Formats: sequence, structure tokens, C-alpha cells
Amino acid sequence: MKNLFLIAGHSGWPFPALLSFCATFLLMGGCYHAAPSGPESDSCSTLVQNRFFGFFLSSSVFPTVPCSWTLQNPDPRRYTTFIKVTKPTGGCQPFQLRTFQYDSFLETTRTYLGMESFDEIVRLCDSSVPVAFLEAGKQFLQMRKGPPRAGMAIQNGDEDFKTEYLVVGKRNPSMAACQMLCQWLEDCLASSTSNRPCGIMQTPCLCWDKPPQLSLGDSCYHNGVYLENCLPSVKESGKDAEINGE
Repeated sequence: MKNLFLIAGHSGWPFPALLSFCATFLLMGGCYHAAPSGPESDSCSTLVQNRFFGFFLSSSVFPTVPCSWTLQNPDPRRYTTFIKVTKPTGGCQPFQLRTFQYDSFLETTRTYLGMESFDEIVRLCDSSVPVAFLEAGKQFLQMRKGPPRAGMAIQNGDEDFKTEYLVVGKRNPSMAACQMLCQWLEDCLASSTSNRPCGIMQTPCLCWDKPPQLSLGDSCYHNGVYLENCLPSVKESGKDAEINGE
């Protein structure tokens, strides 16, 4: 992999190097503008592991530029990550913040594998919708703040924004996680339009009123939240009503 890029004094691309470059670009899914290959800074980076709920303010995580914040999903087969971003009230620089998920990072080539951009979902500088939500199913989710684009005027205002995150189990999610996620989903759907769809596609909780055949004492219904992955104790039409049990 030493010949990935042109070396000063060489007149053209060596054929193996060209193939390597094309393969790297395809692995990145064509999202080069969403996140350049490799972390922008090794000294200003935050990695969150083994946390299922939390939040941060951009002023504390991004004290300077470039900086990055990364949340690691403990097991994408068992958990899904949800993010809520409360946008800044002013002074936002378009394209300065990048949000994306990826499967892994190759140190040898400084590239991300399975990268998918969330920039069009977050739209940090779109003040018409003050809050953005998204759902991520890959191993890592990263928010990266880089320097503003050359020639862009610096705007005055409050650039600080807040990010909250939930890591929710796909099977038997906790009641507390479901209550918060259902509220997020309600807010997300309320603000969605055809041009600005909700960033939450599905949840492991069913966020509606309990089905009529279930009693208030049923173990699948708790405080207005109906849990999808559990076994109710009642019978329906003479058969056990099994609802997505493991």
C-alpha cells in the first residue's frame, strides 16, 4: 500500500496504485466529501465506550478544530444507537460539522469501511427545525468538527449545540429506554416533512397505546409503553399470543 498516491517526480499512477485507490474509494461508499479519510486530529478526539445513555455540549467536546467525538456500539447485532441533536441558535458554519457511521477504521490506509453520511439528516445549520434525530446501526458513530471552508464569513451568535444519545437493545429493551425513545420518535415524526423526513426508521419499542386484548396488568405494557419483544400472559382465540419472543 506504499504506492497509493503520486510521489513527487513520478509522471503517472502505477497500475497497482490506481487499483488500490479505486478500491478504497468504493469502500468509502463515494462519501468522500462527508468525511475525509483518517481522523482529522489525534490529539482532540473523544471515544465513548460501554455507555448506553449520555449527552454532551459541543463547546466541551469541540474546544477547537479539528476535533472528533465517536460513540462505539458494543454489539450492532444486539443494539441500535439513537441520537438527538439540539441545533445552535446562530453562528452556524455549513459543512463544518460532519456526522457519519462506519463499520471499522483501517490504520494502514487511514480509511473508514462501510461509511454512511448523516449530514442530510442532521442539517445542523437548518434553523427551521431546531432538533434533529437519527438512527445508527453500525459499530461506530462519529461527529467531527473541522475548520470552516475558505472564504466563508464567520457569523456571530451561539454556536453551541447539544447531543444526546441512546444505545437500545433490539430485544427486551428497558422500560426507561423505551419511554425516552418513544418521546424522541413522537417529536421526530411531528417535525418531519417530505423534504425533511424523520431520521428514526424503526425502534425495538412499539410506541402506541396498548392493544385492547391486553390487560393493564400484562407484563408487556408498562406506563403507556408497549414492549415489542416479550411474551404476554393472555390468550387470543384459544392460542398463546406470542409477540416477537426470543
